[in-house]
Amino acid sequence: MTHLLSKTCAALLFAGLAAHAAAAGTVVVDTYPVGEDPFGNASMLNADQHMAVAFDLASAATIQSILTSIDGLGGVTVGIQARSGSVPVGASWLYSTHLTDPVANSLLSPTGWNLAAGSYWLVARADGDFGGQWQSGTDTPSAAWAYTAGGAWQTVTPDFTGAPATRITVTSAVPEPATWGLMFVGGLLLAATARRKASQQG
Repeated sequence: MTHLLSKTCAALLFAGLAAHAAAAGTVVVDTYPVGEDPFGNASMLNADQHMAVAFDLASAATIQSILTSIDGLGGVTVGIQARSGSVPVGASWLYSTHLTDPVANSLLSPTGWNLAAGSYWLVARADGDFGGQWQSGTDTPSAAWAYTAGGAWQTVTPDFTGAPATRITVTSAVPEPATWGLMFVGGLLLAATARRKASQQG
């Protein structure tokens, strides 16, 4: 009986750990084509032009990696902005990093980019000296995106051909309450079983 109880406790604990592990490495947006070979220009990123891809988080998370097909010569700031409409508003960064002479399909692995549940933009703002592109990823994009023309943001619907190739992967910032519950109950029962064994042996 004690052996069965120990197995049950361990199973609960490992189920909680497994649920937490399964939450790691979730892709929240992916507009890359099969084979990851972007095929053209979604839009040029020249002379202070900007582009943005929308994504949502159902729960708090940490950005694990960002893959884009941005390439060119000069500087580009890539980062996260809050989203409340169909196009980015203002230039307030939640997090950002500046890239010099980016190469397409280079993986960005930021540290400490923690986000609450909500709606966001992944934005690329080209410096005045930048000449390059954010290559298209797919004819059937799964995310809305926007770009600037003449200094003003323009929205682009998901059925528009040639969305920028983007893959954002996140990890859960904290385990879900149910996961904590499984881990707590499993650990508590394991401790109680160990205490009972120790008292019986004593």
